[in-house]
Amino acid sequence: MDKQLHDLRAAYSDAPDLYHATGYWNSYQERVLDAVGSMNLGEMRSGKYPVLATFGFGDVLYYLHPNLPRRTRVLRGLANRLVSGVGPSLPYNMGTRDIHELAYRHCELLGLLTGAKPISDVGVSTYGNPGAIFEMGGRTYTLAFLSSYIRYCFARQHVRFKGDEIVVELGPGSGFQIELLKKLYPGLTVLCFDLPAQIYLCEKYLTEALGSASTVGTETTLAWQDLSGVREGCVHFLGNWQFPLLRDMQYDVFWNAASFGEMEPNVVENYLGFVRGNARWIYLLQARNGKETTGVNAVKEPITLEAYDEALGGYDLLEERDAWSAHRRLSQSGGYFEGVWTAETRR
Repeated sequence: MDKQLHDLRAAYSDAPDLYHATGYWNSYQERVLDAVGSMNLGEMRSGKYPVLATFGFGDVLYYLHPNLPRRTRVLRGLANRLVSGVGPSLPYNMGTRDIHELAYRHCELLGLLTGAKPISDVGVSTYGNPGAIFEMGGRTYTLAFLSSYIRYCFARQHVRFKGDEIVVELGPGSGFQIELLKKLYPGLTVLCFDLPAQIYLCEKYLTEALGSASTVGTETTLAWQDLSGVREGCVHFLGNWQFPLLRDMQYDVFWNAASFGEMEPNVVENYLGFVRGNARWIYLLQARNGKETTGVNAVKEPITLEAYDEALGGYDLLEERDAWSAHRRLSQSGGYFEGVWTAETRR
């Protein structure tokens, strides 16, 4: 294990319990740390490390969830290697190339309808050897990256991106959303907060995708006692336990996609205490009825859309809708919503 990851683990260990992984992530945390400590970073998106797909690095044709029975994983792995991408996929006689093009055209049309910057302006990095990358118009894409564009289009209808905003994301996972936003708006200043292994990999990926001149890593930020060292126009990586540094900071956008729902209500309330009154806009994508309360990965108390709305007192919900990826509706756990709140109308 390299020194950077070791230092992150040590700082996380010393952090208050409120910033430690809760029940949903307990079964993943050690497996993720073990994988990251010995992995080949150049293969992080190849599917060689299935546990990484739990937080976004799942750019493979078939997602082999680490909790699947071994026999199922083996069979799907064989299918993944056998599928050429041009043959039919029942029941609609479509190949994966057809699905990729439909997803891309979906993004093209949605960009036009919402006044967003076009998807043709950007492409995803190939770092990490993604197993299901494809090309359109001379640029490279994955379905996960296109799905980040779908979310941007929704937010763009309410968040007036000029290109000089400060964006805070808690739980960036793979970093694809930040990659997309920074490529569309290079002047954005971004602060990313996550668990040790996740922020480590997110930093490694985005440093390759955006360039080292655009990133400030945890080797610098881990010692920060305040945010006076924030560099305009750069992406900064911090541990989730450093979130209280935002206490007195005003910023434009707070972004959280599919991680609040995996926490307990008191943990979410703690984070929101550093968001309310500081962020102009809040974007959430979460399970509408909360996450599962039984099974290996479960929460003790689910958080619903109504609970988020109540917790964001002082903010107005501008719009919420069922959440979509580029090629399908997000339907797990009773369906996902995405919504944008603002305090701007009350200022």
